[in-house]
Amino acid sequence: MALKSKQVLLIIIASFIIFSMASGCSKDKEKKDKGNESISSQLNPVLSIQQKNDGIDFLVALENQSNHTVTLTFDSSKMFDITVKDTTGNESYRHSKGKKYSQQTEKVQIKAGASHLWKAKWKLSPEDRKAGIYKVKAIFTPSKVTPGSIKTEELAITENLTLQSGIADLKNNSFRNIHFTGTDGKYKVSGEARVFEASFAYLVTDGHEVFVENHAQTAEGAPAWAHFSVEIKIPEEDLPINGTLMLELFYFSPKDGEKTDVLAVPLETFK
Repeated sequence: MALKSKQVLLIIIASFIIFSMASGCSKDKEKKDKGNESISSQLNPVLSIQQKNDGIDFLVALENQSNHTVTLTFDSSKMFDITVKDTTGNESYRHSKGKKYSQQTEKVQIKAGASHLWKAKWKLSPEDRKAGIYKVKAIFTPSKVTPGSIKTEELAITENLTLQSGIADLKNNSFRNIHFTGTDGKYKVSGEARVFEASFAYLVTDGHEVFVENHAQTAEGAPAWAHFSVEIKIPEEDLPINGTLMLELFYFSPKDGEKTDVLAVPLETFK
């Protein structure tokens, strides 16, 4: 009986030792994984935008802010992409559109404290520019990061692009003859609108915050053109320190409720 009790005790002790060793290995692996993640998570995406006469220049980069050299593996020569969307979500530009990429594995090494740069250009003449605030998103597409692992969505960055129209007349199918005056948050905008049921909407934004959002009426609905005038007042303390205030004129489609015929009017730039 005593021998049997000793055997049971030995089995319990052995089981405890095996469990402790397994737990220790698991913790070591967890620490190692966390260490790898902390290295790769210190890859900082950068996006720079510059407007020129012949278009928009984009400079994208990955900064290695860790203390280790990082290797990025790509499944093709497509290492990044850039998209530009207007306030309605419509895509105005995609860097990869129409491009052919080689389907061979490529690697990029970034030393500790260094950066790797890529350039892209959106060829756009001043006459073809449509005024407005656009969302520019750059995303990097490595399939593997060594050491460590990282989710692709973490290697993305979004910035605003404020485009000034290259033509003197601000107009589209629903708005025309737009005139505006004012400074420092007080503006008066007038023009003509041809909108469903003589109703349209407008908002003022700097791309980050909406300062004004309202509706207005004209004397007559489409297909007639009718005069309109709106006054906009934004408290001085709410004005942006840097950025451009853009007025967006539009109407909500009776078919699907989407913003339609958006016309962007730059009211004032703050620096």
